[in-house]
Amino acid sequence: MHTQKSATQRGVTLIELLVTIAVLGTLLGVGVPLFTDFVRNNQMDAVTTRLIGTLNFARSEASNRATVITLARKSINNNDWSQGWEVYTDDDATGNTARVGGDTLLRDVDMDSGDITVLSNAPGEPWISYRDNGMLLEDGNGVLIAICDERGEADGREVTVGLTGRVTLTTPANNCAP
Repeated sequence: MHTQKSATQRGVTLIELLVTIAVLGTLLGVGVPLFTDFVRNNQMDAVTTRLIGTLNFARSEASNRATVITLARKSINNNDWSQGWEVYTDDDATGNTARVGGDTLLRDVDMDSGDITVLSNAPGEPWISYRDNGMLLEDGNGVLIAICDERGEADGREVTVGLTGRVTLTTPANNCAP
């Protein structure tokens, strides 16, 4: 008995299916880790941009308003800025004080940074203040803030606020726990 193939027969062979699955598996094996790093880098960039933008805003407001402007971390943990921060006018001319009734809240930043840590080199200092001329109101030292995730220094960022108030960004971070 001889059978004829119909011209309308469609389908794939088992070998074609296995080759397709192997190629797809290889692409996913390479693509998923790269995509994960892409997402992590974007999260780090977002946190860094938000912090630098807030620092520049505070400096600008100090000059424009001719008054002391303070950033205060929300976390009660020592030198941890990962939960966010507030920016407010600081009626105390010496700056670096908690917000009280006479201070005006200018910006309230909540952070949902996941596994990203934002740590400063000023243990016990929950504030960063700018003078009325835009310069940093700190005792002879700039402020260093490290932004890192579980990948460590190689993928971290370091934000430095100099005594002049100027903000600079360094990548990779030199230390995730300054």
